[in-house]
Amino acid sequence: MMASRRTHRKSRAGCRECKRRHIKCDETRPVCAGCSVKKLCCVYALGPASLPGQADQSGHLEPLAREDASGAGSRVGSARATSSRSRSPLPVSSASLTPSSQLPEQAQPRDTSPPSPVLSVPPANMAQLELFHHVCTQQFPLPLNGNNGKILSGLLEAAFSSPCLMNALLAVAALHLAHTRPSQSAYYHHQAVHFHTHALSIFNQQRPQVTPENCLSLLLFGQLTSLHMLYETTLNCDDKDDSMEPLNRFLDYMKVYRGVVLIAKEAWQALLQSKLGSIFTASAGIADCRTSSGTQTTELRSVISISRALDREQKRLCLEAIDRLQWILSPSEPDSDNTHNLGSQEARDFHSLGLVHAWPLMAREAVLGLMCNKTPEALLMLAYYGVLMHQHRHFWTYANVGPILVRTIARYLGPDWQHFMIWPLAQVSQDPAMKAA
Repeated sequence: MMASRRTHRKSRAGCRECKRRHIKCDETRPVCAGCSVKKLCCVYALGPASLPGQADQSGHLEPLAREDASGAGSRVGSARATSSRSRSPLPVSSASLTPSSQLPEQAQPRDTSPPSPVLSVPPANMAQLELFHHVCTQQFPLPLNGNNGKILSGLLEAAFSSPCLMNALLAVAALHLAHTRPSQSAYYHHQAVHFHTHALSIFNQQRPQVTPENCLSLLLFGQLTSLHMLYETTLNCDDKDDSMEPLNRFLDYMKVYRGVVLIAKEAWQALLQSKLGSIFTASAGIADCRTSSGTQTTELRSVISISRALDREQKRLCLEAIDRLQWILSPSEPDSDNTHNLGSQEARDFHSLGLVHAWPLMAREAVLGLMCNKTPEALLMLAYYGVLMHQHRHFWTYANVGPILVRTIARYLGPDWQHFMIWPLAQVSQDPAMKAA
């Protein structure tokens, strides 16, 4: 004969586990005393004391029980077919282990509360992680003088606080992979365009004003965006094509790159105090105009000096820019600059690359205006700069930009200027093997 069931006062608001065991529930939340002692999963049915998404005093969200199809308000009271009888070595609250992980699919609670942050995290994006890894492993050269580790640290720190910079960084990383992995060039270039578009869109939406807090990220964003444009100067352009597109693209690049100067001028003191301050301090010497006894630009200087299209001030500024070109082409006094303190030949080459990359920044606004207006004398200067890029074509963004730019300028200037284009054209026709970067 079966023993009579122990009588107790029914608890309509008790937890489901106490109801299943037919014992009185003390209704303590989030875990009642009975479930705490037995180490059971304590779940309360939906009722006046448990509103959808309502947090208890501990800050946990109550899981919601699923009503049956009749809509009569009956609850899923029995968990015999579930694993809710399993014991846990630790007391379990509704937030640390939900019954949905133990109930059959058809009996899952209907949770109308906001999605858990854990559940809303998307899977890892392997393509983006590959690009980020490419940056972090320093396989991604930038034309910045200084300690590579320090540059990378400062760049990443700034990128994590600036979505437009982070997207620009991933875009240029993808471009570099497109350059170094020709068989996958289309795949990586597609990613580069994708992130470059995102970067510009974010920047255009924000239209940030330069402040001491964001000046570094904005300057780096300008650097990376201009690098992207420089790389695409000759994209899909045939060297023998009659199109002026390479010249037009390069002039657009110079306009964007000049924006870096405006940021630097507006926030120079803040940049010196930034994490990359020592690099900016070291680069300040590039602005010093130095002379050279080299003769490569002698004819170019003569053309500028006797030009009838340029006024006196324009001639002065153009000759100043030519002095910088000549100094980079052949510094006459190696001991007068810092090159003898740079150690290895690789360090000296990188220093020279920095000078080449900085030349458009150092040219005055009036000179850039002459180039953008396609004044012949200014384009002749730009052809000489194309020679410098060709000499530093080991840097991946220069690649074939120099030769294509020089030949495009020669076509634009026409027969009347061919005599003055002899030296630049001859220089870009020389193609000794160089190490690619």
